[in-house]
Amino acid sequence: MLSYVWSVLGLDKEGGGLALFLLGYLGFMAFIVFSVLFGEAEALEKTVVGWCNRFLMGGWYDAVVGVAGRLPCLGKACGAGLRAAEEECCGTPNPFMQVLYLGLVAGGYHVANIYVLSEQEAEAGLTPTSSASWGWALALLLERAVAVALLPSLVVLGLVLFALTSFSDPGTLTKQNCEAKAKAYPMDGVLYEEKDCGTCLLRRPARSKHCSVCGRCVCRFDHHCPWVNNCVGERNLKYFLLFLLVHFALCSYVSCIIVAHVRRQYHRRFDFGQGSPLGWGEWILLVLHFCFNSYPIQAVATIMTTVLAIMLGGFLGYHLRLAAINITTNEMFKFERIECYERAELEKRGGAGAAARTWLGWLGDTVSSVTHRNRVRRNMYDRGCLGNFGSIIFPA
Repeated sequence: MLSYVWSVLGLDKEGGGLALFLLGYLGFMAFIVFSVLFGEAEALEKTVVGWCNRFLMGGWYDAVVGVAGRLPCLGKACGAGLRAAEEECCGTPNPFMQVLYLGLVAGGYHVANIYVLSEQEAEAGLTPTSSASWGWALALLLERAVAVALLPSLVVLGLVLFALTSFSDPGTLTKQNCEAKAKAYPMDGVLYEEKDCGTCLLRRPARSKHCSVCGRCVCRFDHHCPWVNNCVGERNLKYFLLFLLVHFALCSYVSCIIVAHVRRQYHRRFDFGQGSPLGWGEWILLVLHFCFNSYPIQAVATIMTTVLAIMLGGFLGYHLRLAAINITTNEMFKFERIECYERAELEKRGGAGAAARTWLGWLGDTVSSVTHRNRVRRNMYDRGCLGNFGSIIFPA
């Protein structure tokens, strides 16, 4: 059957190498995405997935600096220079990632406009040859109209939310609002105790944190996002969540309309009638070769937007889950450190017997720890799912 595929494509048997390479590439990209999203999980920490996550999230740069510092032709000055560049890019407010984001949006919209919308317009201009094709033409016109209206709207909305997240106040603490914020966010005695900020000279309320990049204390601090060159906190978290949602929808939509367009071209070229003589394996090879040989830019754009949609969807889901239980990213890391400390204490008290405990016993301890943490969250900050989202939309 493979010989039939190669004859259809006009290739010899060696042409299957391209399809195998593409399958391998897709598998590799799936592994990278999985590592980035889930590599920090404790269960995967000591696996190749955890190692890959640490490498991708900064380990590669440490390796480059280490190698550069040991090369005789470069010396320690090069390593010091790279560290200084890292501090300048990552340790101080820097618009580099914002400019990169704008470039990606502009380039992506250009590709979608030239290679998708223009071809949709050309398809819509074809004259139907039968009554059945009239229905197809009307559906295509509707798809084209939706794309022309929806795609620019999503791009503009994404840019507006980008600006709001980037330039709005995340909830900067001042001497004037510290007392009111302290009443809104009381200390829980677990994650937060009364503490002064030596830099801002403020008595920080609970749930606040000093951002070393921005040089200010932020109320209900979640994290510092380099893509918007701003902290995400009490007053701009709603914009950040909408920013993720819109870009997830944008990447998903672009991927879908490209797939729909290429699928129509595939069926025009390979019309097998009532049934295809190909098995699943041969059909996959045929589709892959057709996509990357006839529509290489669209194929690459589909992979990129799909990968971005998966990553944005995972990131959005993670933050929505935290928002639903009224926990910030900073607090989640604090809880994880507390849990690691409690587990270490249990192992110390258990001695050798702790190492031999069954997984069921470990699960019991984990459930107890999670129950304790949930109790703290519920009693102190959790207002119920609707109340939690309400506090994000209308902060104190």
